[in-house]
Amino acid sequence: MTRNRFQKFPTYTLEFNIHQSYPVCYTSDLFTGDNQTIRRTLVKMGHEETTRCVVLVDSGVVARNPGLVKHIIRHFQKESAFFDLCHAPFVMAGGESVKNSRRVMDEISAIAHTHDLSRDSLVFLVGGGAFLDAAGTALAQCRGGIRTINIPSSALSQCAAGIGPLRFMNDCEIKNFSGVSAPPYAVFIDFALLKTLPCEHHLSGMAEAFKMALAADTDFFSILVRKARKIRQNDRSTVERVIHKTASLHLDQIRSSGDPLSEGGTGPSNFGCWVAHWLETLTGYKLPHGHALSVGIALDAYYACHTGTLAEEDFTHLIHALLTCGLPVWNRFLETRTDAGELELKKGLTSYRKGFSGNGGIMVPDGIGALRAVTDLDFNVFETGIGVLRDLSQKGHSEERRIFVVKPGKRVCTDEEMRLRPSE
Repeated sequence: MTRNRFQKFPTYTLEFNIHQSYPVCYTSDLFTGDNQTIRRTLVKMGHEETTRCVVLVDSGVVARNPGLVKHIIRHFQKESAFFDLCHAPFVMAGGESVKNSRRVMDEISAIAHTHDLSRDSLVFLVGGGAFLDAAGTALAQCRGGIRTINIPSSALSQCAAGIGPLRFMNDCEIKNFSGVSAPPYAVFIDFALLKTLPCEHHLSGMAEAFKMALAADTDFFSILVRKARKIRQNDRSTVERVIHKTASLHLDQIRSSGDPLSEGGTGPSNFGCWVAHWLETLTGYKLPHGHALSVGIALDAYYACHTGTLAEEDFTHLIHALLTCGLPVWNRFLETRTDAGELELKKGLTSYRKGFSGNGGIMVPDGIGALRAVTDLDFNVFETGIGVLRDLSQKGHSEERRIFVVKPGKRVCTDEEMRLRPSE
């Protein structure tokens, strides 16, 4: 190597690889009865000595499951030989608002400091995707990274947000602007937590299912179309199978992406998201992510249909299935305009292309089960698509004023709930 006269010593190039792996386990009633899924999983991972741990719980989950904290305490009392629970579970704020400031992150840092948590400790996080993002980000910065065990409580977080290796925060008025690589130590998906889930959050997870099916699995898409009414009725067996399949597709995409710790604009994870993130920002994050994502999927699918890469029949099946599930395909904020008369959504597209797509493209369906990156975009197609989706949405909702008969004990999304959803 030739050195110039300003270089004192040869350049040293550091190169290394890090192997990452963690289990994603599916169970029910994780903290009740004789369920030993956590201990058995950690033993298989090589744990033998007592581990110091803390439990952080999303307040929304506790509100819907009043006995959860007691169940957690009793569970760790039974497992005291294996876990040293140094404090009763901390109940903390959840929801998208926790990603808009550092307040919850600072509270978690204080907990880690006060209770002498180290990199060998375990922090159990029970909550929705936003709570897992904020808590995971905070703990990734404490002591160089404290190990976390994710227990996602919503359909959406069980499908995607709570099982991946990245954690995001909102900043600069942009959804998920800041992010860190913080793979969980393990993930436990407890289907029992879905029993008390509000209607809108149940449906949000199903939007992720349609996204992954369109991106990677033709057969799964056909199943979703056939089972749309059962999804709307919140049939437990159907929903659990959909979540498991969606999570598996999402994990496969992460594993095969080439760079699991990076989410660029050319993967399934970002299909429909440029619309979703902009809508969430415009509504002050009052619109649930899954509902915004459903609108984004519909609009990107229209673009693909208009440009010839998605058959009109498949587009029709998609829109009908989304509406049958109770998911929106249009939102009034899509038609918000600037003082100059330009759609605000165009700013969202520009922002997305700057920050999330290295090649400036977005992902649209290439038939069912595949995506393609489009860089030479015609925004007029999106503008036309918004009007088409508005008409389809109004027609679809007028046809869906039905009463659904389901078995006792199932949580049904009623017509009144559907009318009151913030996405309409």
